Amino acid sequence: MRSAAPERSAVPVLSFTTWSLVALGAGLAIGIAGHGSSAAPFALVATIANAAGEVWISLLQLVALPLALVLTLAATAGATRDSAETLGVRSIIVFVLALTVAAFFAVAVVRAGLTVVDVPAGAAASVPSMPLSANLTANPPPASQAWWSTIIPRNIFAAAARGDIFPLLLCAIVFGIAVAKLPAEQRAPMASAFSSTSQAMMIVVRWLLAATPLGVFALTLVIALQTGTSWASALGVYLLLRIGVTLLCVVLLYPISVALGRTTLRAFARGVFPAQVVAVSTRSSLAALPALVAGGSAQLGMAGAATDFVLPLSVSLFRIGTVMANPIKLLFLAHVYGIALRPDTVAMFVLTEVAFSLSAAGIPNSGAAGSGFRMLPVFMAAGIPAEGVVMLDAVETIPDIFETLANVTGQMSVATILTRRTARLVPAAQPAPSPAAADIIP
Repeated sequence: MRSAAPERSAVPVLSFTTWSLVALGAGLAIGIAGHGSSAAPFALVATIANAAGEVWISLLQLVALPLALVLTLAATAGATRDSAETLGVRSIIVFVLALTVAAFFAVAVVRAGLTVVDVPAGAAASVPSMPLSANLTANPPPASQAWWSTIIPRNIFAAAARGDIFPLLLCAIVFGIAVAKLPAEQRAPMASAFSSTSQAMMIVVRWLLAATPLGVFALTLVIALQTGTSWASALGVYLLLRIGVTLLCVVLLYPISVALGRTTLRAFARGVFPAQVVAVSTRSSLAALPALVAGGSAQLGMAGAATDFVLPLSVSLFRIGTVMANPIKLLFLAHVYGIALRPDTVAMFVLTEVAFSLSAAGIPNSGAAGSGFRMLPVFMAAGIPAEGVVMLDAVETIPDIFETLANVTGQMSVATILTRRTARLVPAAQPAPSPAAADIIP
């Protein structure tokens, strides 16, 4: 008779995000401990970490630009006239306008906020001296007139070599639309090829992301060795700015929804509250969709046109908190690195971010794989060093909670506005909320 096998002890496995945060903390701790020290071990560790960080950032830069282009081609070439009509032209127009306004709102608030907050001077003075940063800022973006004259490149390969992302994306969008206009028998193979290429690129991205904790550790250690506690303080300021701007947007969505959606403040607050609870606890807009539908129907009287079409569409495409995140990163990093951003550069960055946010192709939302990674070549085109973007993405878990809160609030808001002219259910016809929803509706 065989004896029963001993039970193996359950060892908790840390998530990818947790490992990245642990690496960030370890790098800061070791770097701060060695700041100002002339000990040989710290010098050796700094040399190894700097080399590892440069290699990892170079690999990310190598993949980021072709990935952004192939995702754009796959999204535009795969769209047909029928699918565009199915999505609803009116909804898409409202989405684009609202997201653009939200992104420029974030730009304005962060510009004002950076004039009153205290970003440690040590961070701004020391970080640009890093080799990677020096190489990137040595070639600043062209002047405004020259930039506008190169929006359509004469040589697409030369533009790619320079890292001019905006004209390359424009060419990709135009070519993708042209492919979408081809007959089905000609369009299908090309659209399939673009889609397959994007999937293959995503496999390469996953390979690189496996080394994200190591890369974050190396970059953090090098920066902390040079700046001491300055960079850690700068991260704290960034989190305060990011969360503050996001919460301000959430607060403003209430009166906007009341004024443009022809509803009451109480009805909107009661309708969106269950979805907000789910969003904060799960950090997922998709998981909050059932609560959005229940709240919109029971509290706002939304009919089937809203609950069956507009709300699912807004969850898929309308992510107001996500659209504000990268402009906040852009202005904060430009402030820390001492980079003067021109208005046209900021405008093109925002428009590119809005276009990417509406793309059907997604990137796993973890660390450098999130929207920051997709926008990495756009950050670089604005003169922002890539390692700065990676460092901020490493602390994405904290503001992501508030970002999701803004997303679901914006999704209920835009659905309310889009259906303001639609006949809504009278209270007598409202379905009773489910027991789970009733427990959390105030």
